[in-house]
Amino acid sequence: MIRPVLSSFAAVAAVVAFSAVASAQTIPPVSPSPSPSPSAAPNPIGPALGNNDPCTSLSAIVTRPTVTNSVCTVRPNHVLIETGYLNLTSTGGNGNTVTYPQAAIRIGTKIPALEVDVTPPQLTRTNAGGLTTGSTDVGGGLKYVFGYSPKFSWGGQASFTEPTGTNGFSANGSTETYALNGSYALTPVFSLATTLATSSLTNGPQRWSSFVPTLVLGASLPNSTGVYAEIATFSNANGPGTPTRTQYIYGLYRDVTPRLQLDLSAAVSPTAATGKYHGIGFGVSYYF
Repeated sequence: MIRPVLSSFAAVAAVVAFSAVASAQTIPPVSPSPSPSPSAAPNPIGPALGNNDPCTSLSAIVTRPTVTNSVCTVRPNHVLIETGYLNLTSTGGNGNTVTYPQAAIRIGTKIPALEVDVTPPQLTRTNAGGLTTGSTDVGGGLKYVFGYSPKFSWGGQASFTEPTGTNGFSANGSTETYALNGSYALTPVFSLATTLATSSLTNGPQRWSSFVPTLVLGASLPNSTGVYAEIATFSNANGPGTPTRTQYIYGLYRDVTPRLQLDLSAAVSPTAATGKYHGIGFGVSYYF
């Protein structure tokens, strides 16, 4: 789900890599007493939405750690839990910020293209100006696949947070984010994905909007492995009327099993006006 962009930015990052599986069936010759054909093993992700469904692998559904959100949703009777660790270090010597477990709980509904998302509070620790630890706000939302073709898929989502976090890490008011997600398969190996998100943010006394467009290039490698590079920009990054932040994320992931994915990433922001930083992160996602 979308993790709304808060003024105290902690990059959260997930990537889109698409795979389609074509199967061929050989018809056995007619015999007086034919043996029944063995049934194909069910896809652990769940049944396909239809022909050319791009959401039949774990790598297509997991959305961390990029800012770009995957188009795909969790299927009925399944739950996906995404977790991770992120350590951002300010280039100017203002300390570092650690955020974990970066949890997102994504729940499939009876409507195959719709999921419900829950974002529990995250623990954040920073040593900028002294060691401070606190929790962020709780969030939730909905995500839906609007449609797809053999190469292109598109969808949307909405998410909201409530001020349940501790002082210094809460938005001190409700926030809301709406986004359109899209993905295009350039070749069987390379794909492009984008998210266009707009958020209504607050720090308590003030409220402002932020527009966050993203673009990620992904490449599928052998052994259920993929790499990606992303660029994202955040308008009004540090509050109303403040400069736009640019961020880059590079990383890789691997589906260890059809239900378990591991990821590793590096993030960097070269924008001096909003505070330069770099960081590393890793994560684990499991599909129940």
